[in-house]
Amino acid sequence: MDIIKSRMKVTAAIFRNGDRVLLMRRAVDQPLAGEWEYPGGKFEDGEDGPTCLRRELAEELGIDAQIGDLITIAKHTTDSGKVIELHTYEILGYAGEIQLRVHDDMHWVSIPDLPAHPQLPADLIVSQVLAGVQV
Repeated sequence: MDIIKSRMKVTAAIFRNGDRVLLMRRAVDQPLAGEWEYPGGKFEDGEDGPTCLRRELAEELGIDAQIGDLITIAKHTTDSGKVIELHTYEILGYAGEIQLRVHDDMHWVSIPDLPAHPQLPADLIVSQVLAGVQV
């Protein structure tokens, strides 16, 4: 029987621009450097999803985001047994200009192309949901 070593709850933001969504690449000095993801981060004690995501977007991108509805919760178990639970929310708008503080690149990717774009496994599940691919 496999034993789950730990669980990590994180949030992610879906920024839309027409039929495209924003993916970002983690900078070389960050954990998971070079990996593509939806921006967001780890829950802190007592936070709900929208509160966490708003805080993370302020820290990572320097923006004040208006958080919309929950899109999906993607779960991925890593090879080491850690469960990643990714709570993904629609971004309705934001104030400020996006700054790359923990990322070194960003791409607007068309929704049909999302499943083929390299990204972290939990983020890929979200991309498949957005693109209507059976998960």
